[in-house]
Amino acid sequence: MLRSDEDGVSVAPVLAGLVDEYGRLLRQSRRLVTMGDRMQQSLNALNHDLAVSEQKYRGIFENVAEGICRCDADGMLVEANPAMAEMFGFYDSESFLEAVPDFQSLFCRAEDYELYETLLAADQLRRFQVRLCSPESGRLWAEVSASVMDDREAFPGGIVCVLADVTERKHMIEEMRRLARTDSLTGLYNRGHFMELTERELARSRRTRSPLSMLIVDVDHFKNVNDTYGHDVGDKALVTLSRVLRDAVREIDVVGRFGGEEFVVLLPDADRRNACRVADRILECVREARIDIGGKQVGVTVSIGLTACEDDEEDLDRLIKYADIALYAAKKNGRDRVEVYRRSGCHCRREADCMEAMAVRGES
Repeated sequence: MLRSDEDGVSVAPVLAGLVDEYGRLLRQSRRLVTMGDRMQQSLNALNHDLAVSEQKYRGIFENVAEGICRCDADGMLVEANPAMAEMFGFYDSESFLEAVPDFQSLFCRAEDYELYETLLAADQLRRFQVRLCSPESGRLWAEVSASVMDDREAFPGGIVCVLADVTERKHMIEEMRRLARTDSLTGLYNRGHFMELTERELARSRRTRSPLSMLIVDVDHFKNVNDTYGHDVGDKALVTLSRVLRDAVREIDVVGRFGGEEFVVLLPDADRRNACRVADRILECVREARIDIGGKQVGVTVSIGLTACEDDEEDLDRLIKYADIALYAAKKNGRDRVEVYRRSGCHCRREADCMEAMAVRGES
C-alpha cells in the first residue's frame, strides 16, 4: 500500500508517471534498435552490392581485350590493366607502369599528343586513331577513347583511357587499298589508279604551266613469246619489263600497266626533249634485260609512243590518243623504237602512218 509523504501527499501519481515515462523510453529504444538493425541490413546489402560491382569491374578490367588505364590530372599513369601492358609488350601491369610513367611517353610524335589533349579538353576524344610507341614492342596503331573525371571526389581531375590495338586492321585496310590500285602481276599501278593520278598531274600542269609528257610502251611480238615459251614465260617478261620501267624513270614519274602487254608512263615536269631521253633509256634497258627460261636467256624489245602536253586545253583522253597514234607508228616503222606525236604536224617517221593510225590500231 502506497503511503503519503510527510505533507500528506500521495506518491502514487508520481510513480505512475515514472512508469509511463520508462515505458515510452523502452518503446523508443526498441524502435531505435529496430532502425539500427534495418540500417545495418541496408549497409550490409550496400556493401555486398559494392563488392559485387567491384568484382564485376575487376573482372572486366582484368580480362577485357582492350587496354584500360587511369591517369592523374598531370597525365601520370596510376593504373593499367593486363591487356594494356601486353599491348605494349610487357609481361604484367607493374612492369609496364615502371617503364612507362606517363601517358605522353607512349606517343611517337609530339603533335599527336597535342591533338589528343585538344580533343580531350573538348570532350571529343572518341576512337582517335594514332601511332603509339613502346620501348618493348615498337610501334603500333591504336584507337583511343578517353574522358576526364572532374566530378569524382575520389579521383578529381583524373583521366580514364581505353585503347584498342588496330594495327592488324590498319594493315589490312592498307593492303586492300594497295590491291585496289595496283596490278596483281607486276605491282605497278592499274589502269584506273593511273588515270586518277594523271588527272591530278594534268591539273597541276595547267595551274603551274609546267611541262608534262606521256609514254605508251608495248612489248613487240608478245603473242609469239606466249606461243613459243608459254604464258608463264610471258608473265615473267611482263614482270621483268615492269622492273625495268621502274628503274629507268624518276621517283616522281608514274608507271602503270594499261592491260595485256601495254604499259604507260607519265613524266611530270618533263618536256618532249627530256621525255625522249627517258624513252631512249627505256629502250636500251629493255634490250639488255634477259628472262631466264630453264637456263636459256631470252630477250624482248618494246615500241614506244610519246606525246607531250602542249596547251591548257589538253586532257587525258587526248594525251592517250596521241601517244597511242605514235605507238602505232613505231610498230609500223619496224618496232624497237620511239615515235613522237606533235600537234603542229605529225613528226612520226612517216606522216601516212600517223594518219592511218588515227583510225586503225595495228597488232602487236
